[in-house]
Amino acid sequence: VNGLPIFGLDVFTRASSQFQPLLSGPVPDDYLLGPDDQMVLILTGEVELTHQLVVSREGFVVVPDVGRISVANLTMADLRLLLRNRLANAYSGITRGTTSVDVTITRLRTIQIYVTGEVAQAGAYQLASVATVTNALYAAGGPTQLGSLREIKVQRRTGDEVSLDLYPYLLEGDVSEDIVLEQGDVVFLPLKGRRVQLHGSVVRPAIYELDAASDLIDVLNTSGGFAPDANRRRVT
Repeated sequence: VNGLPIFGLDVFTRASSQFQPLLSGPVPDDYLLGPDDQMVLILTGEVELTHQLVVSREGFVVVPDVGRISVANLTMADLRLLLRNRLANAYSGITRGTTSVDVTITRLRTIQIYVTGEVAQAGAYQLASVATVTNALYAAGGPTQLGSLREIKVQRRTGDEVSLDLYPYLLEGDVSEDIVLEQGDVVFLPLKGRRVQLHGSVVRPAIYELDAASDLIDVLNTSGGFAPDANRRRVT
């Protein structure tokens, strides 16, 4: 029994840098722009132009023939609309539909976050601005054997605190509740909560951490259920 693995820990110990987000490539429409983001603005049609743009520390970009445009905290969708409207004043083909405008991120800014508590390598980390709590845990080598996988806390510079349960990710690959990090966030792994050892004729014998509502059926379901040879009339 003592040799049972802690469910979920091996996901992090077997990981590599492949689990870190790239600093280039497409971003979602709701991505918020910030200082040091780099992008390329392309006009095609009647006008063929390419402009490399960098968001300044003050949060603006300078577009030739248009001037300074404030873009900090705009989403990519809002940026496209704003650029189209501003460029239409300089290029009439945009309004007529004979000139198209496209803007894409070429290099993401980095943010500094902190990972503390029961992790293998606590410290400060520079991550891409789209990084999530899960990415931060991979960077820090994952939880220790004493770390909680069910109530990871993120403390914001504003004083707000949010938490994440990793079991949906570990069991089903569900990242819908993963938290996108912000500059200065502190990711804190508290000590483990209640744990149970599940062994015998189950699909995945292991040590499982409980949340506040967990019961025996929940633990059995988490383990994958009974093995084919299990005697379901006798559970100790």
